Amino acid sequence: MLVIGIPLRVLLLVGSLCTAVFILRRIRQAKVQIEDSIFWLFFSAFLLLLSIFPELASWAARMLQFEAPINLVYLLIIFVLLVHQFSMMVRISQLDFKLRTLAQKVALNERTHEEHLHDEPKGE
Repeated sequence: MLVIGIPLRVLLLVGSLCTAVFILRRIRQAKVQIEDSIFWLFFSAFLLLLSIFPELASWAARMLQFEAPINLVYLLIIFVLLVHQFSMMVRISQLDFKLRTLAQKVALNERTHEEHLHDEPKGE
């Protein structure tokens, strides 16, 4: 039976706890949105689960016919981070579009306001 070694278990445990503490501190400082913090808290819980119960990774690796459980762990982590990266890219694209639209509206409003000021008759 292939198992995850002690050094990797410790690394996963420390990594998950550090991630959870870091995210909770950022939430307290109001520097992270709740949606983003939920992802990272689930991610750290996933790492914590794997570090406490490495048999889950071994069982899943056997079922999916991986050579070693660590390959499955790395693949899962990479996949989750790629999905998160894609969703962040979509959000950034949407925000970029909204920013461009807002900048255009502000420019049109300023131009209209300036034209309106030039067209007003001078008071005597």
